[in-house]
Amino acid sequence: MAILKSLPYMFANLNWEDLADIEARQKVVLLLPIGSTEAHGPHAPLSTDATISLEVCLMSAEKLARRNYKAFVLPPLSYAVTECASQFPGTISISPEVDTRLISDICLSLVGGGLKKICIFNSHFEPAHVQCIYEAIERVKEISGVGVAFTDITRKKYSSRLVDVFQMGESHADWYETSLLMAIDPSLINEEKRRVLPRLAINLVEKIFKQGLSKFKEFGMPGAYCGDPASATAEEGEMILERLSDFVIEDADGLILEKVTQSQRGLYGRQKRKESQ
Repeated sequence: MAILKSLPYMFANLNWEDLADIEARQKVVLLLPIGSTEAHGPHAPLSTDATISLEVCLMSAEKLARRNYKAFVLPPLSYAVTECASQFPGTISISPEVDTRLISDICLSLVGGGLKKICIFNSHFEPAHVQCIYEAIERVKEISGVGVAFTDITRKKYSSRLVDVFQMGESHADWYETSLLMAIDPSLINEEKRRVLPRLAINLVEKIFKQGLSKFKEFGMPGAYCGDPASATAEEGEMILERLSDFVIEDADGLILEKVTQSQRGLYGRQKRKESQ
């Protein structure tokens, strides 16, 4: 989304008087984009996940505005548990404890200020991080009684409606993510490198859950990518963006109708992380 077009939907562009009316404040839908800062192949930026989440949330806010709902996009979170890519320069990882508290504290602060309709969209699928999101949501519920929505696209409800390559588990700097970036801003992609990348048929679900591996290089991903980014297209990326933003709208509808329930965890969030010793 062009920067000028996105300005009306950015929460941080508001001033405090814009939110002074408590009754109006309680009707506002807030979208929290979450990503990471980590290696995404030799062709895509460290900001890939955060960039995708921000764009999806901006598109969702625009769609909600067309339906006469007030929706704003919170500043994106670009730090998360990113141990899988920790062997690559530029990757920044935080502890699971900080990840969980960062997300939950942001939500609790908003709830305390009367902004209770919050929906999270995440594009960083490292299992430990996804588990932190679920733990953060549980913490917010326990402390405040408020349910936070989470559009977890690894849930079957959504993953079954995504492209086959996502379902295959080739979802890191692959055709899927690269197509999304090409649709958002093609200048983010190093085309010279992308075009010559060979396909790496690496199933991340198999590597993480069945083989118990934890690092991209152990997976057989020496370039911090898998799948077939060379075949990515902006047209496919635009199609995926439309679908992802529609998923967010489905969860936002639950917030608007005040029918947020604890949903079944998606694949990457099913195992609760082990507490550090």
